[in-house]
Amino acid sequence: MEPQRYQQLLEGLKRLKLRHVRQTLEERNEAAIARQLSYLEYLALLVDDEVAARQATQVQKRLQAARFPSGMTLEEFDFTVQTSVNRQAILDLARLQFVERHENVVLVGPPGVGKTHLAVALGRKAVDRGYRVLFLTVDRLVNDLYASLADGTLKSRLKSYQSQDLLILDELGYLPMDATASNHLFQVISGAYEHCSVIVTSNVPFQEWGHVFATPTLAAAGLDRLLHHAHVFSLRGESYRLRWDTDPALSQAT
Repeated sequence: MEPQRYQQLLEGLKRLKLRHVRQTLEERNEAAIARQLSYLEYLALLVDDEVAARQATQVQKRLQAARFPSGMTLEEFDFTVQTSVNRQAILDLARLQFVERHENVVLVGPPGVGKTHLAVALGRKAVDRGYRVLFLTVDRLVNDLYASLADGTLKSRLKSYQSQDLLILDELGYLPMDATASNHLFQVISGAYEHCSVIVTSNVPFQEWGHVFATPTLAAAGLDRLLHHAHVFSLRGESYRLRWDTDPALSQAT
């Protein structure tokens, strides 16, 4: 192809925002000549490159929007250490039908047993599948809603949570909530009910949630909506972090 015509082709691809086609054009052209591909086969390769690159870009954007802690994939979770969790049940959840059905997941247990890891791991699977996911500690959620109450954006903030496909609320029960915070959290849970899925992690057994919320009534109402369509896991065992610090074999493994 003449240099001028080739430059026009690149400019056209730029105007069409086919950035990845521009990047692989030469490589794919050489491969097409070597393999004697038809025009349609060559075009299909270029389109595949563009689609794959755009999908990867979208996944990255969704990961950034989700605000996950670093790491914590399902492949990294050690079910041989955390034996109180049914591995197959978690793998079934990773198929994400619970998100499609607007069901919830509740992970209850003492600190350090893997609740957050599992919640984030399922969230990452959802992001890979194309779902909108948001991770928040309950403390962060409460602070954000207090701020939105102050600047008059509470309604839109609550709607933004409901617009997610999966909302992950981490560390419920680590800090007590006053009446305003309890009411805000209830509104989040109530708004998500049968509209989007929620994953909640908590170190507090359900029977003690009345001490976390400002009133037993709000706690009961929140539990009623949260558990209506829910997969509940009770995790037991020693803290991974304490085990790592005190077990020489684990420390040496690094």
